[in-house]
Amino acid sequence: MDAAAIGTASEVLDELLRRGYTLSVKTRVELHAHKVGPQSLTYADRLYVEGPRFLTDDLRGAIRANRDELSAAACVLNPPARWLRVLVERYLSGCAVGVRREGWKGPYPVRLVMLAANVVGFVGLHPADDGPRLEPIIEEALR
Repeated sequence: MDAAAIGTASEVLDELLRRGYTLSVKTRVELHAHKVGPQSLTYADRLYVEGPRFLTDDLRGAIRANRDELSAAACVLNPPARWLRVLVERYLSGCAVGVRREGWKGPYPVRLVMLAANVVGFVGLHPADDGPRLEPIIEEALR
């Protein structure tokens, strides 16, 4: 892959997987103080790309340019948190999940928009603003 061939996040993901690289994210835990005690929240912190050889400068630049998209893909390829792994499994299986909320009657299947919103929040972006933008790469990663 040369500088002229670097394109979309989807193309970068395909190239990385084709070359035998794996994507994962390392997490960080933030503590938030509340009246009833501290609450710990886990977020994706860093994208890691590991593979059989060193990354070329062009590929490294493409990863840097598409970091948000590749982080989201890594979160569904290798979910770093149990709740995210369960959500991905339910999306892939089409498993319906019971929802207990006033005015809602379940069960509902986990849809891509719901999965994307959770992944986007996990990587530190805004679910409403960035969820639709990252849905295609999440869907592609799960194919």
